[in-house]
Parts: sequence; structure tokens; C-alpha cells
Amino acid sequence: MVAVSDLHLGIIVDNHRLAELVTMINDLNPDIILLPGDIVDGDILPFIEQNMAETWHRLKPHFGIYAALGNHDYIGGQSANTISRLEQTGIKVLRDEVVLMENSFYLVGREDVYGSFFNGNEQKTLASIMAGIAQEPQKPVIVLDHQPVHLDEPWEQEVDLQLSGHTHRGQLAPLSLITEHIFEVDHGYLCKGQLQIIVSSGFGTWGPPIRVGSRPEILDILIKFTSLAGD
Repeated sequence: MVAVSDLHLGIIVDNHRLAELVTMINDLNPDIILLPGDIVDGDILPFIEQNMAETWHRLKPHFGIYAALGNHDYIGGQSANTISRLEQTGIKVLRDEVVLMENSFYLVGREDVYGSFFNGNEQKTLASIMAGIAQEPQKPVIVLDHQPVHLDEPWEQEVDLQLSGHTHRGQLAPLSLITEHIFEVDHGYLCKGQLQIIVSSGFGTWGPPIRVGSRPEILDILIKFTSLAGD
């Protein structure tokens, strides 16, 4: 799978940058593409005016593109239009929802923890989202949650992998010292028992297109499933 967080598509991270991203992703030939939030930078108008949907349509993952929303996807009060536009491009937006992928694993997409500030919808608990799949604990669970906060929650629900972003790893040094203090993991990999967490520094930028001490990235993840004894 390929995961890309924090694209911040808009005036600065424009369609040209998106085209570069699409080329890089296609070169990796992923089975599935996951977007852990902040896909647009608040205003959906540049996405529409630059016809970014056409660029997205160049992606052809075998099992589709799935996304969770980040805080910037809500800013500006255009989240309903943003979701509609994204889904018209073939991106399935999961809003505190769970889907069974190819009868192989569950994919959970969570609302952003700050989404309620912009649309009034409180983020559901992970336990309530996953209540319907408790009868099949042998199937792995992958969670998309934009902000790497409250990590005890996926640990308690025996999630196998959580993908997050949001931090940009500070974007401009020495702000990484602040993100390291705020988040249990602000970039990279963390293992908590059975739970594995990967936090990306993201592809785009917030504000000026500048990073100091923080590199933009996309995640190329190879997952191997193992069977439980007797299964």
C-alpha cells in the first residue's frame, strides 16, 4: 500500500505538484492507496479550478483509494463540498466508518478529532466504530486517523496498524522540538504491543512551501498477513 498524508492541495501545492505525486505513486504500483487526512488546504475552489480531479483519475490502484479527513479538510466550512468532489474522483472518504477489504482486513477511517469545531460532528469512539466487527478478531484492522493522539484507544481495541499525519514533523526547525513534546510519536514508527503506528511528515506544506529539518514523503508499505494457529 501507499499512504500519503497532508497534501494540502490548493494554491501553493497545486495541480503540477499533484501530477508529480501521481507519477511517483504509479511508479510504486500499489494495491491500495490510503490518505490519512488534510487532502485539501481548506478551500476546495483551487481543486476545482485546476481540475485536480482529472489528475487523480490517473491513479489506478487495484483495490481503490480510501481517505480519512483532517482538520484542514473542514476549515472554511466546505467539508460537504470537499467530500463530494473527492468521491467524484474515486476516493472513498471514511467518516467514522469501517469497510472489509477483499475479505482480508478491515479498514477504519476516523473523523478528525477537531472536526467538531467546524461541523459539529464529534469523533465517535473507536470501540463504537468497531463494535460490528468484534466477532471476527482474526482479521487485521488498519486505522486511518489524521492526528496521532489518544493512542491507547487503538491499542485497547487491538488495532494492528494506525496511519496518521498532521504533525509535518514541525515543518520548520526547531518546531520539531514542540511536536516531539506534544505527541507520543510525531514522526516515523512506534510499536505498542500488537499495535504498530506510522506517522508521516506528509507530502505538502501548511503556509509557505518550505521545510527545514523535515522532509516531505510518501509511505510505501509492504504488509504481510500471518494466520493464527489453527486458522
